[in-house]
Amino acid sequence: MAQPSVARSEAAAMTTFEGPPVDEVEGIGALTLGGFLAEVVARFGPNEAVVLDDPLLGGETVRWSYERLGTEVRRVARALLADGVAPGESVGIVMGNRPEALAAIFGAALVGAVAVPMSTFAPRPELAHMVATCEATVLLVQSRLLGRALGDEVAEVAPGHPRVRRVAVLGEASWDHWLAAGDRVADEALDARAAAVTPDDPALVIFSSGTTSLPKGMLHRHRSPALQSWVQAGVFARTAETRMFSALPVFWTAGLNTAVGATLAAGGCWVAQETFEPGGALALLERERVTEPYTLPHQTAALAEHPAWAGTDLSSLRCVYGKGAYARHPTVTPDPGWVMPVGWGMSETCAFVCAHPSSTPRERTKVGHGRLLPGVRLRVVDPDTGRNLGVDEEGELCVAGATLMLGYLGRAPEECFDADGFFHTGDAGHVSADGNVHYAGRRTEMIKTGGANVSPAEVEVALRACPPVKLSRVVGVPDPRLDEVVVACIVVREGEKASPEQVQAFLRERIAAYKVPKHVLFFSAEEMPMTGSEAKVRDDALLELVRARLAPTAPTAPTAPTTPTTPTTPTTPTTPTTPTTRTSSAEGAR
Repeated sequence: MAQPSVARSEAAAMTTFEGPPVDEVEGIGALTLGGFLAEVVARFGPNEAVVLDDPLLGGETVRWSYERLGTEVRRVARALLADGVAPGESVGIVMGNRPEALAAIFGAALVGAVAVPMSTFAPRPELAHMVATCEATVLLVQSRLLGRALGDEVAEVAPGHPRVRRVAVLGEASWDHWLAAGDRVADEALDARAAAVTPDDPALVIFSSGTTSLPKGMLHRHRSPALQSWVQAGVFARTAETRMFSALPVFWTAGLNTAVGATLAAGGCWVAQETFEPGGALALLERERVTEPYTLPHQTAALAEHPAWAGTDLSSLRCVYGKGAYARHPTVTPDPGWVMPVGWGMSETCAFVCAHPSSTPRERTKVGHGRLLPGVRLRVVDPDTGRNLGVDEEGELCVAGATLMLGYLGRAPEECFDADGFFHTGDAGHVSADGNVHYAGRRTEMIKTGGANVSPAEVEVALRACPPVKLSRVVGVPDPRLDEVVVACIVVREGEKASPEQVQAFLRERIAAYKVPKHVLFFSAEEMPMTGSEAKVRDDALLELVRARLAPTAPTAPTAPTTPTTPTTPTTPTTPTTPTTRTSSAEGAR
C-alpha cells in the first residue's frame, strides 16, 4: 500500500496527514453498493457467500451462493420499486445475522434508497425513535429472534409513524406476498434505477448504541461501506478460500463492513450465527471448516470456557492471533505470516481510519494503530486552543475524507463538522514521523488524577494480559484530594482467583505508577452492567455500583506525580469498548 503523506496548507498553516489516493490503490472496485455486489457476483458466482443454521427454519442449514445472493437482492429491489420507494427514501431493516438481512441492505441500496439496519437489541421505544429519526417508508423485519416477537413489535410501532406504508415480515406470509408483488417490475426498470446511483448518493444509516442517550443516526454515502469493504479485504488478507465466522451484528460497522463486506469483497464465505451462542458457534467452526474467527474478546472467552472447547476440531483455523485462545487450542496451527490487524476507527467513518495490515511484523503491531487508509485525511488539534498540531504532538484527532459520514440525522452540517469539513472525534492521539497514528483513548474519558492524565484504554489493554481477568473496565471517580482516582472493575475468569494487590502488582510492571488503579473492585459476570448486545459495559450503571462500594472508603494520599504529566500513548493494540462508535480491531478476541 502506498505511503501516507503530510500536506501543509500555507494559507491555513495547517498540517494535514493523508492516506494514499483511492485511485492509486489496487484492489478497489465499484464504489456503489449495487456496483460492489454486481462485481462480486460476476467474479465469484458459484462460491458460497453465506451459511446459516436458520432458527426460523428450525435450525435447517441455509447456503447462499454469490449468484443466489445477487438474485435475492434483485427480488428485494424489485419489491421496493413496486412499493414506490423513491431514491433517498429510508428502508428500515430489523433483522439478525442472516442472508435476508444482506439482501435487504443491498436491495435498498440498489434502487437508490437508504438502508437503515436497526438494532435487534433495541427496546420498543428505541425502535420507535429510530423509525422516526430516519423517516422510514418501508420496514423489513423478521418475525422472531430468540424469544422476541420482532414482527409484532415493529407492526405495533409502525402506525405511530405516518411515513411508514409497508411492513413486510420474514417468516410470515406478508414477506412472500411482498416479494411476489415485485415480479411485475421489469429488469430494465431496475437496471435503469441502479445505473442512476452514484458513489456520493446517500446509502446507509448506522445508529449508535444508545446506552446513555437515544441512538444517533449517522448517514453515509455509498462510497463509505463499499470502499471500507474493498480496503479491509486487503487489510485482513482475505481470499476466495476464506471462511470467516462472525456473530457481530450487521447493524454495526464492524459486522457489516469489517466482517461481512470485506469477506464478500474477497469472494470468501460468511459463516453466520444469528446471535452469538458459544456451543453452536463451536459446532459451526468445526463443521464449516472456518479459517478465520472474527469474535469479540468476551465471545472468545465464552468459547474457551465452554465444555466442548477442548474436544472441538479447530484445525482449519489459520488466521488467529499468536498468543490468543484460538492459537493455544491443541488442534490449531496458526499461520505465522498473519497477525490480527490493529486499527482505529468509528461508526462516523464507517469503520477503520488507520490500520496495521495482517502482514505487519508482530512487534510493529504493538506500536500505534497503523497508517491512514486510502482517502483518509487527519488533523491533530489542540482541544483547548484550536491550534493545529504537527508530528509527535498530541491532541484531538479530527477526520475527513472518503468514508466520513454525511452527518448526523437531524443535525445541521455545522453541528457535525468544522469549517474545513473535519469531524472532531473526541479521541486523543498523535501521528509519529513514520505516519503511524497513535490513539490514546477518549479525550472526554481521560481520568485527571493528581495533575496527571490517565487513559482508561491504556490500563484496560494492560489488564487484558493479566491471566485471571476475563473483562475489565476502568473508570474515574471523584476524590477531594486528587480530583479523581482510577478504579479498575474486573470480572475474573471462571475457576480463577485474584486479589486487588495482585492486580496492582501486575500493572506496576507494565504501566506508570500513577496510572495503576487506586481501587480494584471485583464483580461477577451477572453484576457487571452490560448492554443488550453484551459487548459494552454500561458506564453510567457501573459508576453507580462503584460509588456505592467506595462510599465508606476514606480518601488516600496521592501517588501521582507532583507536576502535570502528558499521558503516554499506549504501545499495545487497543480494543474498543463499543463496536458501534469506536473500532480498534478484534485483536483482543484472538
